[in-house]
Amino acid sequence: MPVNLNETMAMGPDVGRQEGAIEKKWFKHVGELADGGAKVVILYRTVPGEPNNCLVVGSKFLSDIYHDSLMKALESEGGQAEFELANFLARQTFPDGVNMLQMLHSENYIKKFKTSEVIVTYGPLKEGRMPLNKLNEQIARDMNVEVKDLAMNEVEEKEAPVKETKKKPSAKKTSKK
Repeated sequence: MPVNLNETMAMGPDVGRQEGAIEKKWFKHVGELADGGAKVVILYRTVPGEPNNCLVVGSKFLSDIYHDSLMKALESEGGQAEFELANFLARQTFPDGVNMLQMLHSENYIKKFKTSEVIVTYGPLKEGRMPLNKLNEQIARDMNVEVKDLAMNEVEEKEAPVKETKKKPSAKKTSKK
């Protein structure tokens, strides 16, 4: 029986350009270490007071369920819409109910690296790779600010005002016999 080439699975460099092929989607907040290529999730592109440093998570060190949940959050519409992924993760939980950002912090998964040591990967070719420090410079230029101004400061975050309340006296202390 002759093989119909139109029915066989295509393989090779043009496989992604065929009709009906699923194209790989590239996401923000993803990179790799310049030294060794270990994959990382970029939580903060800069650190307050340290514009040449960033905070990342090496996702390969997470258990499968945590890794998969983190990647699902990163790839989500909300994760992609955030300027800094950590802001989104602070509002997300893992399947066991644990806050994502809090767990990554408390379990020491978050690591600080020089921005020049992290390569942002937003495409398969050389043109789709850029050192994080260069990306930060480009973003700062586009926003007409300095790189140090890209860091999220606690003061800048919108928080609800804290209302002062008077302490109510303890019921045990107020009852007299």
